Amino acid sequence: MEKSRAVLNQGEHDQVEDRIRIVSRLVWLVLTAVVLLWFIANIPAFYQEVAAVPNTPSWYAAVTAGLDALFVGVCTAVALLIFRRQPHNRMAWLTSLVLIVWGANNGLLIQTKDAMLGDITDAPSPLYYAVESITLLGYLGWMLFFYLFPTGQFVPRWTKVTAVGWLLFSGSWYLWPTSPYTPNNWPGWLFGPIVLTLWGSFLVAQIVRYRRVSTLEERQQTKWVLYGIAVAVLIAPPVWVGFGTVYEVPLSDWPRHLFVQAVGVVGIAAIPATISIAILRYRLFEIDVLINRTLVYGGLTGTTIGIYVLLVGGVGSLLQAQGSAVIAFVATGVVAVLFQPLRLRLQMAVNRLMYGQRDDPVGMLTHLAQQLEAVDRPERILPTLVETIATALKLPHVSLWLPKTQTQWEPVAVYGSQTDDLLLVPLLHQNQEVGRLFVAPRGPGERFSREDERLLATIAQLSATTVQAAKLTFELQQSRQQIVTSREEERRRLRRDLHDGLGPVLASVALQADTARDLADVDANETKVILNSIMEQAQTAVADVRQLVYGLRPPALDELGLMGALRQSLHLFQHQLAIQFEAADLPPLPAAIEVAAYRIVQEAVNNVVKHAQATHCKITICLEAGLQLVIEDDGVGLPETAVFGVGLISMKERAAELGGSCTMQRLATGGTRITAVLPLPAEEEI
Repeated sequence: MEKSRAVLNQGEHDQVEDRIRIVSRLVWLVLTAVVLLWFIANIPAFYQEVAAVPNTPSWYAAVTAGLDALFVGVCTAVALLIFRRQPHNRMAWLTSLVLIVWGANNGLLIQTKDAMLGDITDAPSPLYYAVESITLLGYLGWMLFFYLFPTGQFVPRWTKVTAVGWLLFSGSWYLWPTSPYTPNNWPGWLFGPIVLTLWGSFLVAQIVRYRRVSTLEERQQTKWVLYGIAVAVLIAPPVWVGFGTVYEVPLSDWPRHLFVQAVGVVGIAAIPATISIAILRYRLFEIDVLINRTLVYGGLTGTTIGIYVLLVGGVGSLLQAQGSAVIAFVATGVVAVLFQPLRLRLQMAVNRLMYGQRDDPVGMLTHLAQQLEAVDRPERILPTLVETIATALKLPHVSLWLPKTQTQWEPVAVYGSQTDDLLLVPLLHQNQEVGRLFVAPRGPGERFSREDERLLATIAQLSATTVQAAKLTFELQQSRQQIVTSREEERRRLRRDLHDGLGPVLASVALQADTARDLADVDANETKVILNSIMEQAQTAVADVRQLVYGLRPPALDELGLMGALRQSLHLFQHQLAIQFEAADLPPLPAAIEVAAYRIVQEAVNNVVKHAQATHCKITICLEAGLQLVIEDDGVGLPETAVFGVGLISMKERAAELGGSCTMQRLATGGTRITAVLPLPAEEEI
């Protein structure tokens, strides 16, 4: 029953969604038709207005109207493409409608609107409200676009408040032009801050969204839109400032008017073009490369033009020879000479802005070394390493992984959020992989260039040494902690054994000796009994002392040497295991080396007897890169997924404490080989 209700509810929900889609499409089609028809209806009036201006060619009215029609055509084509490709996307629906309304309400409509709508000082006509409502729709649509793009949600939440502010501000401006409270009548101290706040909210909202909320794909879309706006701002406003806007330049000055209009159309057309790419094809093109080239050549063009103008104008003013061909020729030569150095410097500056210190390997490595030298705590070395690499190369993610076991790796330092597309850079120290560096490209779908890969390889060489030094530092700290812990545990054991064992025995001996002295002249038999008890307790105390001494260092090592002590200790296993010794002549060994070798061999043979099910065991002791111990058996060998127990871990720790190593491996013929290498002082090695 409940399942049937759920199916019915889902069906009703789908029907409602279908109705909403149909209504939204109808609204879109109606508004589009109205806007385009209004634009077409204004073309004859604009043509007549331009044609009536004296000193203008007969063809100029058609050209200037054609440029506006071309811009409207671009916006309409992009809007139709977006609406057709993504009809169910609310953001695409809004964007396409905004492009059509905004495109048609510029250019010739602004120039002919006053003549078409008539005087509005007393009472605006219904046509005025209809036209301005569409204009208001275009501006509010742009407002919503910047607040909602690219996800269709208000981010951050305060944009809902500023959206209402925009609605009230723009609505009073366009729909109540004769009201005393319209923004046209506001004082400057009130109008300016409100306008700056409302316009600035767009930029702040997009920055907050980009830095805190947007995914990598959404950031790419935002880059495309901002790139189009930046291109429009770099092309059109400078021309408007220098020559005047298309509405300020008189039509009689048609060459200047045509230049201003053409530049404005080309520059502003970048906005709908990049919006279409952001919504439909943002993965197809590398926006970062395009931004790089635009910044370089845009800056180069502006700089060379500025130098040329300064040289011609400045020198001409000094020599009072403006317009001289010689000055222009000299200025052209200076620009030609400076062109390549300027391009290289601009390219380096833009690359530094976008790619960090990729093009300056020496500076990058120097900066990395300085940052590592400034670290005051060992535990901050690796985090500082990855953070410096990420910030210096403008990488969104860098992580350092170290081996936990022979097959498992774990991250020890991470900077930035992790992505799926990562490049692995191995860190090799003396041909051994000591770590792995994972780096993410600067943008989704982007690949590292050859310069990036070469620099990362160089960084890996320096980082491998740093990682190895950090690992040795950590191991040294752990070793010191283990030594301190072991020493304190040994002191605790000695205190407990002396206090609980030897101490009471000696106290009892003293009391009994005092009693025997008192009874010596009175009861000789009782005195003998007490003395016998004292002798037994003294022997027990001696045994306890020997046991304590043996726990500190086996006495057999001092009496028999390492090989003799091992033969004596392992003699107990001869009835369970055939043990074979092969040993070279050993020089006198340090006490710590002797004890470690004795305990490692003892523990290894003990494991063979308990777990290996072996019949033979071979022990080889030689001097090779230190004192080398090899224990081989013919048992079942290590399992595929071996879990190290206390004994195996103890052997590894004993070897590591002395700077050596202890490895275990499964033999191809069956059985196990344990190899321990204990380094010797230089004077002990042969």
